[in-house]
Amino acid sequence: MPLSRSLLLLCLTSLLLSQERPRTAASGAPDPDDEIRAVVILSRHGVRAPLGSETRGNLYNAQPWPAWPVETGVLTEHGSAALRLLAAYYRTRYADILPNGTCDPRTIYAEANNAQRTVASAKSFLEGLGAGCQTEVHSQPAGRANPLFSSAEVNGQANREKLANQIQGRLGARLDWWTQAFAEPLEEMRHVLLDCSGPDCEKSKKSLLSAPATVAAARPGGLVTVDGPVAMGADFAEHFLLQYTEGFPMEKVGWGRVSRPALNRLMEMNTRYREFVSRTSYSAQIVASDLAFRIQATLRQAAEGRKIPGALGTPQNRFILLAGHDGTISGLGGLLRMDWLLPDETFNATPPGGALVFELHRRKDREEFRVRAFFIGQTLDQIRFLRPLTGAEPAAIAPVFIPGCSGAETDYSCSVNAFSEAVDTAIDKRFLEPALRQSALRQ
Repeated sequence: MPLSRSLLLLCLTSLLLSQERPRTAASGAPDPDDEIRAVVILSRHGVRAPLGSETRGNLYNAQPWPAWPVETGVLTEHGSAALRLLAAYYRTRYADILPNGTCDPRTIYAEANNAQRTVASAKSFLEGLGAGCQTEVHSQPAGRANPLFSSAEVNGQANREKLANQIQGRLGARLDWWTQAFAEPLEEMRHVLLDCSGPDCEKSKKSLLSAPATVAAARPGGLVTVDGPVAMGADFAEHFLLQYTEGFPMEKVGWGRVSRPALNRLMEMNTRYREFVSRTSYSAQIVASDLAFRIQATLRQAAEGRKIPGALGTPQNRFILLAGHDGTISGLGGLLRMDWLLPDETFNATPPGGALVFELHRRKDREEFRVRAFFIGQTLDQIRFLRPLTGAEPAAIAPVFIPGCSGAETDYSCSVNAFSEAVDTAIDKRFLEPALRQSALRQ
């Protein structure tokens, strides 16, 4: 008899969690034969106020959206506090890199996209690593795209029509099928948005089900336009997730019509939307080729102890923090064909503060350095209730298999050279930033 979907997810979660090999011996003491030389953390920003795409001008919601304590897209104080708690966990996990819980600028390199929420998130995270942490957060000037986190620098190299066609092809070239596939969560979303009563309920608002589904090449300045019921459902679900993690009373989360189980059902539209858009191979190459190239260069730099072209920071930097967005993480995951499953969320979720983490290991009885990947974050309730990450309630951690790199090792590790080869196979070097593109193409 086939497994139910919920039972299958439970089994997968148990398998992933059971596969993680801790860095400590069974006694709980540090493994004397294992050294972590460096770690690269690609994180999403913390809890922020919703964006315009997540409110849609109040056209589809019968009741007004609840007010937020900050402006659109800005990191909240609650989000900042949750990040500091998460950083305290990293401080313990990487005690060998951050001795005595110190925040040493010689050890740490931090870079963020130039949005307020990403820069502020990086600063909050660093505060959680050590009191009074003065490590600089590198970012581009306002108005200038950072190619680590944005495709704007390579838009001239991208074929927008090819990207739109690939997304349409993955949807069977029938956009109405996309809507039909999500008929149940879309109907639930319609209920949340429109089924209300009272003086603040405007029954005349549009139904998101009436919006046409579209996928089209964007005009210069963008890449592709994807919209319609599922895209809107993905945006509204993200809005409800932000309300929940910000700690809104449940009577305000989706106007009291979104329970915790309902949130997961609705959020599957969000993660599946990213599967078809951000994780589509050509989209991922455009968005994440530069990022992947620089992460592998940074790991090689730490392993070899010498400056490597394209690497971030210096050979002395061992803790590398990159503060980006959910789309940044989804793009890199799609590029390297990496998947993860957290204990309380949908497949390939990217919760606030969550991160793809690449650890550089070496056993003292071997010369070879090896790369291990994880997705590390907080559960939604840990964010909502600002719970410290302790032994009784640890962080949500999923070990990640890297296709073309991971092999028979039960910890999914692979050599630095194998990781570099997997990256080189996946990326399109035309989408590297100009300073790296020519030298990389000559290799």
